[in-house]
Amino acid sequence: MFISIGQLEAIAQRVLQGVLSDYAEGDGLIISYDIVTGDKISWGFIDKSGNIEIPLQSNHLDRVKKMAVKAQKKAPKGFTLKFPTVADEFTCRFPDIKFENPDGMLSGLPDLILTDKKKKAENGNIYPVNHPTIANWLHNHQQGDIALGYYLRFCFAEEKGSAKGTCVVNTYTGLGDENFDAFTLFDLDLEEGWNIIRYEIEEVFPSKSGRIFPKVTQVSKIEKLPEDMSWERVGGS
Repeated sequence: MFISIGQLEAIAQRVLQGVLSDYAEGDGLIISYDIVTGDKISWGFIDKSGNIEIPLQSNHLDRVKKMAVKAQKKAPKGFTLKFPTVADEFTCRFPDIKFENPDGMLSGLPDLILTDKKKKAENGNIYPVNHPTIANWLHNHQQGDIALGYYLRFCFAEEKGSAKGTCVVNTYTGLGDENFDAFTLFDLDLEEGWNIIRYEIEEVFPSKSGRIFPKVTQVSKIEKLPEDMSWERVGGS
């Protein structure tokens, strides 16, 4: 099941739109859960014909900062909420990454869930990808098989920043001592405001166990949604 996007340019129009095929759950909302409070947060809506709309609000950071203040009041004692930075998001344990403005604040759209208008019935998650296997991999917390292709993230930067370089992680497959080096290649220039970030899996590692792992991933900013992108629904009806 997918959402076609036509020639939509997300950043220019400040809204993500599309049509979810075979949708029959009626008018509903697109939500996420606050990881501290459990509150259901609305990000957009879907109508009974499957038309979706997710506004990319210019005051996004103000909104999430207010949510963070509320969440902090309910957080466990000693726990402090912290917004991720450019360095937090685009690095790894053994990095060779050069940053511009590494402490710049970031906040993006979280995993998106379809629900009814009362935020009760859940009708699956939606993911911006060009291959359904990638949507399933994301839905399963990046476990299971991967495929060549890409997924997108929509990220709001408080100010300009960049991440350039290569991250290498030695990865064990779970089959004896079988392992390989996984490469993440960053060539990322962030603009203040909303950015479309593409994570493109350019090479995979087929384990002798039969599992397929991402081996080379290119991370870059793109100016508009690719024509071959769809929103895949995982779970639900």
